[in-house]
Amino acid sequence: MLINVFLLGLLTSTTSMYCARGKGDTLDSLAPLQHSDSHTTISIKKTSSAASVDIDTLTPFHRYMMKVGKSESVDFPELPLIGTWLQYFEAYHNHMARFRGKSRVVFMEIGVQSGGKIPLMRKYFGPGLEYVGIDNNPTTKKFQSAEGDEFKVNIEIGDSGDPAFLREIKAKYPHVDIFLDDGGHFMHQQILALKEMLPHVQPEGVYMCEDISSSWNAGYGGVRNGFVGGNPMFLSKTMAGLIHQTMDWFMASGMQARGFLSLDDLPDDAFQGEHTQDSLWWKTIPSQVKHIHYYNSLVVYEKGLTHIPTKWESTGEYIPYKDSGVHEPVNW
Repeated sequence: MLINVFLLGLLTSTTSMYCARGKGDTLDSLAPLQHSDSHTTISIKKTSSAASVDIDTLTPFHRYMMKVGKSESVDFPELPLIGTWLQYFEAYHNHMARFRGKSRVVFMEIGVQSGGKIPLMRKYFGPGLEYVGIDNNPTTKKFQSAEGDEFKVNIEIGDSGDPAFLREIKAKYPHVDIFLDDGGHFMHQQILALKEMLPHVQPEGVYMCEDISSSWNAGYGGVRNGFVGGNPMFLSKTMAGLIHQTMDWFMASGMQARGFLSLDDLPDDAFQGEHTQDSLWWKTIPSQVKHIHYYNSLVVYEKGLTHIPTKWESTGEYIPYKDSGVHEPVNW
């Protein structure tokens, strides 16, 4: 298959649009969600000037782009093009690394476009990857793998803003480990995808949505100059506003454990907004999501076994919050 040829080219190519200096290959061994003790600088070469970007973790995604970045000395005309943002790579590696090398990992993405993430994710996850791409452009069907191919690529054509279409996708693909929304970026699309697909992702899976910045773009249904607390429309109509609400929902079980509220007493429509009219779905957040991570223009929902927060105390002497008047030194 052509994609295998692309990957072979990536393994053998060393020419790059980037010049990296720092800790070199030792960065490959960095654990996710950890940072190196010194920064790495990537100088992005442009036609007229060079811009330097400091990053604290050089991930396999950075290294991939170093090899296939567009420049005069690199020419892979048959390679599917990828356009992305540098700050997303750390999020990818932090939350996807545990799936690398598994015998099977199903990665579903809204927004195939030029197909560049297909070889990127194949290189990252290994031969166990099954890629499912969703796009409204029939041209992307060209990336569909042939029956019997070892590398499984499935392309589904449809409108991600159509609830019926997403429900068909869920029925056809009952197992999804990682879901990435990099689609049309319109508010109704991002909001609907979160509502439909977050509960569908596997119990220990990952849900990501990119380009949250469209929440401030009126052309995508966002609110220009909006912010939570300053504009009710921003909170109720944008993806960024919905993310803020999910943080409230996420904290709900903890607040109940502390006696600050009762989930049982909250009506199903307790949270207002166009995206919460069918509001029973919001209760999946405290019951299924164990972490919410916010990056620049990207949000990650880590699913997993959730617990009602429980306070533990060890044995030992208790010191009250106020001064007890006893200041005897401890003999360690």
